[in-house]
Amino acid sequence: MLNSGYDAPMLAWLLSLLFVPAGFLYNDPAADQLIRQTMQSTYNLHLADAREGAKSLESRFPDHPVGYTLMAETYWWEAQMDPGNAGIENAYYAAQKLAAEKGEAALKLTKYPRTEVEAYLEYAYGSYAQFQVTQKGAYFSALRMGLRAHKYAEEVYALDNTYYDIYVGKGAFNYFTGSLPAMIKPFAFLIGARGNRDLGIDELKTAMSKARYAQTEARIIYYTAMREERNWPEAFRVLATLRSDYKDNFVLYTWVTDWHRMQEKNLAGADYFEKVFSEEIKRSPTMAKYALLEEVQLQDAERHRADALQTMARLKAIPGVDVLLAKKIQAMDKTLRKQLP
Repeated sequence: MLNSGYDAPMLAWLLSLLFVPAGFLYNDPAADQLIRQTMQSTYNLHLADAREGAKSLESRFPDHPVGYTLMAETYWWEAQMDPGNAGIENAYYAAQKLAAEKGEAALKLTKYPRTEVEAYLEYAYGSYAQFQVTQKGAYFSALRMGLRAHKYAEEVYALDNTYYDIYVGKGAFNYFTGSLPAMIKPFAFLIGARGNRDLGIDELKTAMSKARYAQTEARIIYYTAMREERNWPEAFRVLATLRSDYKDNFVLYTWVTDWHRMQEKNLAGADYFEKVFSEEIKRSPTMAKYALLEEVQLQDAERHRADALQTMARLKAIPGVDVLLAKKIQAMDKTLRKQLP
């Protein structure tokens, strides 16, 4: 039984400590470092390390969306690594749903700063929108989820317009909804998706230079925007910085291939990857093999079948086992063999 003279005030004081709003995670040096390490591992496709970091964040902050959001991003990138893999796609959807649920619940807790929680919600919903475009070509569901992300971005902006991480989401929404094809714009307008292309580009540039955690994401979206604009030199400049910063990210190789193919510069792309192969063979034979795989695809796209077969033979002769790479090599080899007379 409580003693009215002492125990009740003491209990009230202890309970008050439990409900004092926590500060921003970036002010916690250990949390900040773990967030950065997890993101760095994800962008380098070191997904086992990234998931370990995300799980540590989930364990330390079980009622904050940070760890769950970063976990979902590992599946986003894994889906880029192995497009069409239903198991990975389902894992992404489940992880993203959990991240969003954790974020919505955290808003009700009022334990963490509202701007931070809403910024992670913007990230989680914006990630879903990107996934729907890149993996499914589902533009209307992407628009709907983009609107949800945009709502949180605007709320964060209203609370603190120097929270530059959300400029990625604002910029992406403004640019892409402001650049929609004429046939889609009326439908987008009906659901409230109205953007300003020029403002979007400016917001992405701001995020690239000032965001705390989202500078890389801003560069990725900005690269996509520049590619859509057919501003090929600027798009490639940004892509080159991403390649330099994340040397083990072979998904970026596929983006380089797309950059060349969209301009019908297949052979120039093949030459590019031959140089990459020479640069990577000592540092990372696996990345060198991925470079040769892109070279094969570009040679085949140009109908230089003899060159493609020769490059494929070089690729298969390099020792080392990587399950995903072996699957991709086998599929490409099968494609080449079908074309033989």
